[in-house]
Amino acid sequence: MRIFPISYGAPMCHAMTDITPFDVKSHALKRSRYLLPELSPALVCYTSAMPRLPCIAVDLGGTHLRAAFFAGTSPTPLHRTHHETPQTQDPAVVSNAIASAIREVVPPGLDLSSATIVVGTPGPVDPFRGIVLSAPNIPAWHNLALRDWLGAQFPATIQIVNDANLAALGELTFGAGRGVRELIYLTLGTGIGGAVITRGRLLLGMRGLAAELGHVTVDPNGPICSCGRRGHLEAIASGPAIARQARQRLAAGEPSSLAPLHSASPDLVTPEAIASAARDGDAFAIALLSETGSILGRFVADCLAVFAPERIILGGGLMALGGLLLDPLRRAAADHVMSSHYIEQVTITAAQLGDDAGLVGGLALSLNPDLQPVPMAA
Repeated sequence: MRIFPISYGAPMCHAMTDITPFDVKSHALKRSRYLLPELSPALVCYTSAMPRLPCIAVDLGGTHLRAAFFAGTSPTPLHRTHHETPQTQDPAVVSNAIASAIREVVPPGLDLSSATIVVGTPGPVDPFRGIVLSAPNIPAWHNLALRDWLGAQFPATIQIVNDANLAALGELTFGAGRGVRELIYLTLGTGIGGAVITRGRLLLGMRGLAAELGHVTVDPNGPICSCGRRGHLEAIASGPAIARQARQRLAAGEPSSLAPLHSASPDLVTPEAIASAARDGDAFAIALLSETGSILGRFVADCLAVFAPERIILGGGLMALGGLLLDPLRRAAADHVMSSHYIEQVTITAAQLGDDAGLVGGLALSLNPDLQPVPMAA
């Protein structure tokens, strides 16, 4: 069995291909106070915080609630469950649904005193205090002390994290981000979320609120966003935004194979229907997706100038569009970046973990708590 060390300085990660089992063991004996099982084939991580296992990860979305139980370091859970997120104005109903999902995946009689429960929620989250400041599609969740509430239900270490941040940690440790320390993660779907990882750790900013990349203004005269502001990236390039633009153009008489669907009911013109039409060669659908990809690519060019990452990872349901969206995105990023130096060694790629990214990210954080910095005053 291989081992990896836990040291007491800044976190460092090395590709497993660069360190032999003997090297790792020797380094561990010299620098470590703990010898632990191998984290993954991807990285050997040195961190100042001890892993806490088992891990129960929860991924709360606007429509889906997922939970998984990880007994060890493998990203394949032993138990998992999946439910629809309760659509209610009562915050207690959603909180109780999370607790029920946790109980579903925990083996009966298991002592949770050494376990970690990691919950990913959408929207602004204060991870330092475990408070959900607000959450899309759960209007009653304002300043909800979810960590304290769950702590009263379960004798475990509780962490509340933005869902895009968790997905980014999953991809960093077990997915498309393996081997890099500077990356940007964008999730493109019903909304647009984002995360920034620098020097192998999340960029959190004050109160943990940094990197809400979907809520950057790209058109001050654009449509109203789900957050109530105008012209954000999410309002222009998310799945619902693409469908809205298609319906508006079809209503204005633009020709497309989607016209009969629109005539039957505008609600039938969904992102999935647009994607299907584009794959069948519909010029209207192809052009619409190309325009969306170009908007995203220009935004990526801005991110390259601001963060200078090694890799940009794109996840979420819209990535099912493949090259219809990704090809124009890459072209626009290359065309609009300030200098070729910012992109010549950058990989823009699709995420690998799919719907499991947030759950696996919960495992990654429990294995290496230093992936999420603590506030300076702590």
